Amino acid sequence: MPKLKSSSLIQSASGTRLNVIERGNGGLPVLFQHGLGGDASQVARIFPQDERFDLTTIECAEHGASSCPEPAAFSLETFYKDIDAYSVERFPHGFVAGGISMGAALALALAIRNPLRVRGLILVRPAWFLSKSPANLESIRFVGDLLQRYPPRQAIEAFLASDLATEIRQSSPDNYDTLIDYLGGHQPRWLGKMLTDIASDGFEFSPAQLASIKVPTLVVGVEADDIHPVALAERFHRAIPGSRFEKAPRKDDTLAIPNYYDRTAELIAGFLSGMDSKAASGPQDMAPTGG
Repeated sequence: MPKLKSSSLIQSASGTRLNVIERGNGGLPVLFQHGLGGDASQVARIFPQDERFDLTTIECAEHGASSCPEPAAFSLETFYKDIDAYSVERFPHGFVAGGISMGAALALALAIRNPLRVRGLILVRPAWFLSKSPANLESIRFVGDLLQRYPPRQAIEAFLASDLATEIRQSSPDNYDTLIDYLGGHQPRWLGKMLTDIASDGFEFSPAQLASIKVPTLVVGVEADDIHPVALAERFHRAIPGSRFEKAPRKDDTLAIPNYYDRTAELIAGFLSGMDSKAASGPQDMAPTGG
């Protein structure tokens, strides 16, 4: 079992107190980011418990235990700058970048913009492709708007009465549960604004930039996921040379053995095992520097 390290708070250039969770004993460094509204525990559920791999997750502003001053707007670029600044200091010899959904978009940006530092790429259930405000995130924008217009109780009533709720409950039960959770009273008060801002945002990359990714890449998709269409994961696979595409069981399939979480961890472990061998044999190895 990898050693667990206590989380630490760092101050970002944007004025945010970011919670950084690290786990490992000097193995292959992996910076793996959570999805929109998620936290480090979301990553931990799908990341292999393997002493060969060190895991770092930076909880983005207003996620998990990270805070932030009231922003004029939330943006993926601000999240990216916070993560990139930390990775420059923490992983000077390189690292594997990965993420779920929004985290996959951030990992992709790291790989495209830092080809000399990012040695591998893992995209789990990607939700953004090459443009801003993708159509598959309309349900998140819808919920974000409700949260900004109404108190939580009225917002959830409006959502439940909508055609969108009826449709997505049938086509993607897991997405439906996520949207209901967004509408819960336990959420931070700026969640509505964050959902609307981030789901309307995106990195504008070109097909040529995807084709320029030369590092080993794993793309994982699942069925019955309207927010993260499996067809989008397949597009990434076709666009990134030499990438590996795998399907995991749908998240709401409680009878699947292994289930979504365990199968995704298996896929990541297999992928990183190959990365670990290559890193150990070359002059540009990815050994962490400690700290």
